[in-house]
Amino acid sequence: MKPSNRQLLVLLALYGALLLLPVGLTPLIETTEARYGEIAREMLVSGNWLEPQLNGIKHFHKPPLAYWLVATGMKLFGQNDFGARFCGVLASVVAVFFLYRMARLVLQDERKAFYAALIFATSWLFLAVTRLASTEIYLVCFTVLAQYVLFRQLYAQRSWQNALLYGLFLGLGFLTKGPIIILFTLLPYLIAKLVDREHRQVFTRAEIQLGTIAFALLALPWYLIVISKNPGLLNYFLKVQTVDRVVTDRFHRYEPPWYFFVVFAGTFLPYLLFFLKGLRYHQIMPRRLKILLIYVAAPLLVFTLAKGKHASYIVPFYGVASLWAAEAYARLAMPWLRRAVLGMLSLLVLAPVVAAFIVHPLASGWQVCSVVAALPLAWVVWQAFRERHTQRLLIWTATSLLMAGCMGYVLFGQATHNRRGYEQLTSRLNALDPDRQLPVLVYRKSLPSISFYRGTLAVMALGKEREVQFEQNDEYRAAYVASHEELQDFLARNTRLFVVAEPEEMVGMDVGPVSACEEVFTHRKVTAFLCRQGPSLSALSESNAQWLGE
Repeated sequence: MKPSNRQLLVLLALYGALLLLPVGLTPLIETTEARYGEIAREMLVSGNWLEPQLNGIKHFHKPPLAYWLVATGMKLFGQNDFGARFCGVLASVVAVFFLYRMARLVLQDERKAFYAALIFATSWLFLAVTRLASTEIYLVCFTVLAQYVLFRQLYAQRSWQNALLYGLFLGLGFLTKGPIIILFTLLPYLIAKLVDREHRQVFTRAEIQLGTIAFALLALPWYLIVISKNPGLLNYFLKVQTVDRVVTDRFHRYEPPWYFFVVFAGTFLPYLLFFLKGLRYHQIMPRRLKILLIYVAAPLLVFTLAKGKHASYIVPFYGVASLWAAEAYARLAMPWLRRAVLGMLSLLVLAPVVAAFIVHPLASGWQVCSVVAALPLAWVVWQAFRERHTQRLLIWTATSLLMAGCMGYVLFGQATHNRRGYEQLTSRLNALDPDRQLPVLVYRKSLPSISFYRGTLAVMALGKEREVQFEQNDEYRAAYVASHEELQDFLARNTRLFVVAEPEEMVGMDVGPVSACEEVFTHRKVTAFLCRQGPSLSALSESNAQWLGE
């Protein structure tokens, strides 16, 4: 059973709403989300949208489009968790819609296209990145859009507009994460030309020129501007952020060669069973889909050979993988695989309940909520069991995964809030100092979420070494303390301040003129202290104690 176009839009609206509902409940995750959120916040505050800055220092690890989109969400909904994630959820809905349209072109069947969209929308890794304030979901969206117009040129009506849009979407992807989008689009397209007649001469020479111009006009101006303003940046982009990420472990992301195969296997379940069954009987699969496997194999091979690895790198090819899994599901009889899927869904019912009881930071109230929430999930799994002999099994499977994913996100958010999120800590500092008069010194750590939730730059002292080669003056030193001498000078100038550090680090901290510190908030790993010159805080006058908010 497939929905009409109107029904599909309604389903996508509900899907987007379900993704959006809990995003404000989970604090930004250190360090990735907090980094993107803080860079976007600094763009909004400074008005400098060309040169991304993280805690007052230029940060050219990624192109700016993801930061712009995060900042746009915060401009619309405020500088908070919801605003930082809003555009990412919107991009995920757009990606699912155009994946459906792409599947309709390739599979030439509305029902199979709907299955492909369901598989894509509810695959674990895609669900994980839909609500992350980072580059991944935007890269996925632009990859799907680029692939859609390419396949429209291949399998539907040919037009110069497809070439124009192809160049534009590649440009947007390039502005999101640099040349990595080529691995999911141009590279497999060029490889497919060697073995597939349909891939040859897809675009005319004039269309190729048009697409190239569109790409260059959209993707290159930002690079040219910032390179002209920052000597040495071209080498930084080419060597450090491109070559070194591939051939060295400079960014400490080395994983063994089989890493991405495990990631794909674990995050594409249970749909991986259909995918593998299709590979097992590849001889009866349509030739178009066999060629499309190149769009999975090419980036997978490149990432496998690369030194630097991260689980989210491969999520842009999950769209094409979903097409293959949908075709295999609709074409092949697989009774034992259906039973295996039901077994996995049964485990899903227990997973949130077990997690609520074994994850220490979750309070008893959340344990009760988990048990109650597991009841509708159990009902959905029961419906899947009843439909185990029909094609509607996939619909109930997707519904189960979506429900479990949303429950997991809420539980993860609660655990993060209590264990690793710094929103609570910063809220305490803001309550004690609502006018943001006192500086916050983060000692031997880099915690951009403190700056994000504080709404002003926290000072990072003796933590992670920052790249300051593109700074043209010393203004960045106001929020970056790189030596013990600079720390002593900072403390001499700020004799009343908040310090965020691990308690054992505070014992050995040379606080100079600051002689009295008292805890104001205890976190899982760090503690916030109010420090000042003079006697112990316990001996402060009543007025000072009132100032402390106690």
